Amino acid sequence: MNRESISNWVQEKLIPAIAKFTSFKFVKCMQEGVVACMNATMIGSIFMLMMIPPFPATASGGIVDAWRAFSAANAGWLNMGYQIGLNAAGFYILIGMVNAVCKHDKAPLVNNMVLAIFSYICLQCSFLEGGGLDIGFWGAKGMMAALLVGYFVPELNMWLRKHGIKIKMPDSVPPFIADPIEEIFSSFGTVAIVFAVKLIFAAFGTTLGAFVNSLFSPLFSATDSLTAVLIYCILVRILWFFGLHGNNIAGAVVNAVLMQNFVANAEAVASGGQPTYIFNSAFQQWTTQGILFIVLAVILVAKSEQLKAVSKVSLAPALFNIGEPTTFGLPLILNFDIFVPYLIVFALNGLIPYLACKFGFMNIPYIDVPFTVPAIIKVFVMSMDFRAILVYLVNAVACILIMIPAIKKYDAKLLAQEHAEANEAEAAL
Repeated sequence: MNRESISNWVQEKLIPAIAKFTSFKFVKCMQEGVVACMNATMIGSIFMLMMIPPFPATASGGIVDAWRAFSAANAGWLNMGYQIGLNAAGFYILIGMVNAVCKHDKAPLVNNMVLAIFSYICLQCSFLEGGGLDIGFWGAKGMMAALLVGYFVPELNMWLRKHGIKIKMPDSVPPFIADPIEEIFSSFGTVAIVFAVKLIFAAFGTTLGAFVNSLFSPLFSATDSLTAVLIYCILVRILWFFGLHGNNIAGAVVNAVLMQNFVANAEAVASGGQPTYIFNSAFQQWTTQGILFIVLAVILVAKSEQLKAVSKVSLAPALFNIGEPTTFGLPLILNFDIFVPYLIVFALNGLIPYLACKFGFMNIPYIDVPFTVPAIIKVFVMSMDFRAILVYLVNAVACILIMIPAIKKYDAKLLAQEHAEANEAEAAL
């Protein structure tokens, strides 16, 4: 199969199939819903870091003792910040999902949001002895359920209203008064169905969150594996190779699971345990480091004017994990000259840190860090382990060495083209 036939297959078969998948309303809304909790989890991570000093138990003196004293003296409000930021992550995903659904359908937001929150609390809580509520499914364990409630409750309410389950108000009544009154009947209908679902789960001694997690437990187990990491890394880069946003497309499938893994890790550390899920939304940031390594390889060997220019433009964005200048400028898209080493580099971005975590050479990431933080700083902060910097440097050297031969060959091809064009221009004169 030659390049032209591959390109035709991509244009005629692959791109339409992917476009159809990503155009599903649930998938599009889910992407927005998962992202909605990002800032809250970052803030919760900061509180957790202040609450639990990242030092070995045997360490003492100086900043270690001062940090521990600060944590002990302020444990109450630090724990509150952690709990609100991370242990309520399901609520933030719920809010993001409802907002995405209402925006997509051009539906009123406020009442649908209130209904969804009401339904989420109803479906996720169970009663404890003494009349309290078990809210354990409001955090990591409730994320998958939050996506379902955030999608189907507004959809149900809007469906009931569309089919005449509403009070029709005169046109003279202002919308901010008319809308809530018109939705009273559909809201009651929605709540009635939600309570019926609640009673069904209660009859079996479970909740929506527990039931959903039992269905997805094989997916959670399969996702936290080296095979899953490598498939994810390679799939994302193949999609980018064909000009498709690989992170968004693959993320639509795995981001909800990875975020749940991340919050579970943070909860484990906060309770005095150890993170257990290697492939989580923090670890996911390891898989994007290859762009900078490719740019560094270009800087080391480039002689053609094209690659020199691309490296100058791409270096600063790559330092902050922004890859578009390299992707479209080198280009990486449909560039068969560097395709194989390009895939190997990004596979190593998952392989090397995964094995380092697996065999105890560095801590499993459990702190959320903004995407644009320079990688060599970010990898340390995510796991609070200086060994992560060493793993990063080993990964960098391996990736650069793999890219250099392919970049040299590609550069020689471009250099020959530039010389030929220069000679033609001189002959024309």
